[in-house]
Amino acid sequence: MTGLPLIRVIALLGTLSGAVALSGCTSQEAASRFLVEPDRYVLYNCPEIATASQANMARQRELEGLMAKAGTSAGGQLASGMAYAPEYNQLRGEMVQLRKAADDKNCRTGPGAPAPRSGVPVPTR
Repeated sequence: MTGLPLIRVIALLGTLSGAVALSGCTSQEAASRFLVEPDRYVLYNCPEIATASQANMARQRELEGLMAKAGTSAGGQLASGMAYAPEYNQLRGEMVQLRKAADDKNCRTGPGAPAPRSGVPVPTR
């Protein structure tokens, strides 16, 4: 017999299916933090942080619309997850870093500032 024994094939398939099942257990928040380097916006001043935040939020809303348009069927969710989720998670991580930079630099945020999506409080001063 030149191929793998049947028991090894079954064990390999079991291991792979377990890994795929567990890969969904990581939270989107943890994934978003993983995709963005810390202190990315440390050299930005307050107006630059505000501009980047607005652009980030606009793109997040656009992606949310595209994901909603893809539908809730299994095929739509799969396509949406492959096409839009990585960028969406990266944008969420960038927003966390933008809020951190705004807080570190004591940038003022207005009362109409968007609510945080990742559980990180928006600095208000």
